[in-house]
Amino acid sequence: MAVQDRLRAHVDSEGRIVLPPELRARLGLSPAAEFGLDELANGVTLRRPATHLAKIYVEPTSRCNLDCRICIRNSWDEEQGDMSEATFSRLLEGVKSLEYKPVIVFGGYGEPLFHSNIREMLARAEENAQRVELITNGLLLSEEMAREMIGLGLDAVWFSVDCFHADAYGNGATPLPNMERLNRLRRSLSSQLPETGLVFVATKSNVDRLPDLLRTAGRYGVSRCMVTNVLPYTLEMCAETLYERSLDLVDGAPSPWSLGLELPRMDLDQDTLMVLDQVLRARHNVRLNDAGLNPTAGRCPFIESGAVAVSWDGAVSPCLGLMHSHISYLHDKPRTVRRHVVGNINDVSLDEIWNDAEHLAFRKRVQEFDFSPCTWCRACEKAEANQEDCFGNTFPTCGGCLWAWGVIQCP
Repeated sequence: MAVQDRLRAHVDSEGRIVLPPELRARLGLSPAAEFGLDELANGVTLRRPATHLAKIYVEPTSRCNLDCRICIRNSWDEEQGDMSEATFSRLLEGVKSLEYKPVIVFGGYGEPLFHSNIREMLARAEENAQRVELITNGLLLSEEMAREMIGLGLDAVWFSVDCFHADAYGNGATPLPNMERLNRLRRSLSSQLPETGLVFVATKSNVDRLPDLLRTAGRYGVSRCMVTNVLPYTLEMCAETLYERSLDLVDGAPSPWSLGLELPRMDLDQDTLMVLDQVLRARHNVRLNDAGLNPTAGRCPFIESGAVAVSWDGAVSPCLGLMHSHISYLHDKPRTVRRHVVGNINDVSLDEIWNDAEHLAFRKRVQEFDFSPCTWCRACEKAEANQEDCFGNTFPTCGGCLWAWGVIQCP
């Protein structure tokens, strides 16, 4: 059995820690870069500098070939459209000017394959990015397009599903045949790329199908599966959420003076799960195999990964959650989220937008995450929007963001 090579650092003669060059490049650790460290029981973790642009979410279109009841389109009133060739070219000009090549993820809130020029966009992105991924519902993935993706060396295709049953998509359509064909073609062409992954949107109605999904995914050659909760954009969908009790754990997270509790691995059955639930609610500092289980602070996955999101009209936002104005529901109450645009690549270069002083200050503020805990607090009307919060933060506030607490996640 091969042992995986570990990255190693060393301390030079002047007492400075020297990291491997490939790691410095991946994390954007340029000279004079400032980054945070999180101390653990047996070491530290290094957080990416807020100055490093490493990932770009691109929304080729806000239109879609489906009309899903869980979709954000149920709660917005925005013009829909497709990214123009000129806008995409401006984006790539900005990518070329970056010190390090970023990861480009085609996704957003539309179906990328619905864009008439998506194949050329993928090809041009491959020439300029460190890695290119695509998030799709899979229904428009033809055999010809699958062959092109394999030929391009596209790194990953994520199929977003809410279950593996035809009634979820209407008209008897499912992404399974197209996903299976992509993996079959990849094997026949002796190619390791693209990797295929599944994003499963879990609800009370479909979570029991997750074991079947994983078995099916394994048979079809899928290498990764990500489970996310549903973010309700309608009051009806609030009844389908699976995280109301887990949000209560954020309330009164354990202090450094709380009892420290180290747990071993154990069988997770009905009895042990009930006990663990009680233990977590007792506000102990719980660790399982040296991994903390209690949330102590919010952490934005977009800021931590050095990401921005570019919508079809060229507007740049710090994350997917702020890409479009919409209404979602938190604890069965509507929460108005106003779009936050830090610049538009049709007017200003990507580099200028990323290095804008206000944008950088916002990213650093989110890394500190000193926002009021709107996710669990139901005490005031400020939790009903992202305009301001009880700690004095002004627009945009992130205390009510479910991405920051690991409830919602995406590739």
